[in-house]
Amino acid sequence: MEIRQLRYFLDIAETEHLTQSAENLFVTQSTLSHGLRQLEEELGVSLFDRLGRGLRLSQAGVEFRGYASRTLKEIEAGRMALAGLSELQFGKLTIGVFPTFLNTVVPATVAAFTKAHPQLTIEVKDLRAGPIEDLLVRGDLDMGIGFHPSKHADIEVEPLFDERMVLVVGKTHPLADRRSISLRQLAGVPLALLPRSFATRGLIDSSLRKAGIEPSVPVQMESVEALLGVCLFGSIAAIVPERAALQTPELRIIALTHPTIIRHAGILWRRGTSRSPAARRFSEMLISSCR
Repeated sequence: MEIRQLRYFLDIAETEHLTQSAENLFVTQSTLSHGLRQLEEELGVSLFDRLGRGLRLSQAGVEFRGYASRTLKEIEAGRMALAGLSELQFGKLTIGVFPTFLNTVVPATVAAFTKAHPQLTIEVKDLRAGPIEDLLVRGDLDMGIGFHPSKHADIEVEPLFDERMVLVVGKTHPLADRRSISLRQLAGVPLALLPRSFATRGLIDSSLRKAGIEPSVPVQMESVEALLGVCLFGSIAAIVPERAALQTPELRIIALTHPTIIRHAGILWRRGTSRSPAARRFSEMLISSCR
């Protein structure tokens, strides 16, 4: 089995088309087909189902994809270490980041990292908590920035910071003059929240249940930025992360008490694998910026 065959397989798995993958990999289509056929013969299975001119991963291909991706990541990490990447001279860093952290926590570190190490390329992907963990386990990310604790046994977390959830309202909202409010006092207050599929919404709902109230949620929006925006124009309140709220000074920020709602941010790593010098350096810079 050769490295190039794994690269061929993974690109075809992404494009599901030989012609497109041949262009991506700068090889002829016949070379690509031959390499894929050799890999399938060595494994003794068909990795793709042929559908007309297209290809689709077979059950065996789906199973093999994660192993192939992780193998290439490990080889790349070893190659970079042996080639002196400890000095961060070249390479690529791929990071999955939860949306609110993408807009509040990560930009300054990305800018500082790029300035310090211009030879390196960095790709930051906007992902929710579940996909971050799935892609880490599959080997498609070097690191993730999300929540802890993780529910995935193959993920280990390096704590980053704790963040309060706060209530935000517009200047004309009836609660605009409040500095704090207990969760029980939110009974009957119309709220705009993230959908229930978000981990942060689950944390909010759990805290409200413990406080003994059923919230009034007439509005659900799929980004914190949208929640902040709707509060600017109406008589609705939203529960959002404090860092995000501070970026919209036109809104009033009200502390939530009895109890406070805290979410825990962390750097996510795939357990048991080596970390590239670039990933280690980025994590150090990120941790420093959050202190």
